[in-house]
Amino acid sequence: MSNKTKTDRFFIGVCDIDLHIENCHSLKERRSVLLSLKEKIKNRLNVAVCEFGDSELWQRSRLAIVTCSNTKNIVESTIRDALDFINNFPSVIVLNSESRVI
Repeated sequence: MSNKTKTDRFFIGVCDIDLHIENCHSLKERRSVLLSLKEKIKNRLNVAVCEFGDSELWQRSRLAIVTCSNTKNIVESTIRDALDFINNFPSVIVLNSESRVI
């Protein structure tokens, strides 16, 4: 039997984001846009960000954002802030996103 209290709990937020990169004509341009986006999200929100999936398509990408906290509301808020930031980032359009808290 576990003796865990509420303070012993933590929550992990995961967000899978499908992006379209506008006006991108090469893998070099794609990498440049994504590098800038990933670094700005990491610095602003203190989250982990990685690119995954097919990296050979010039105008498409998938990002995963992960965060954790001992408060579920903070995790949900951080994921929302990351999505808002990406939605307002020039040159990218969010095609789809899926979030969950574990």
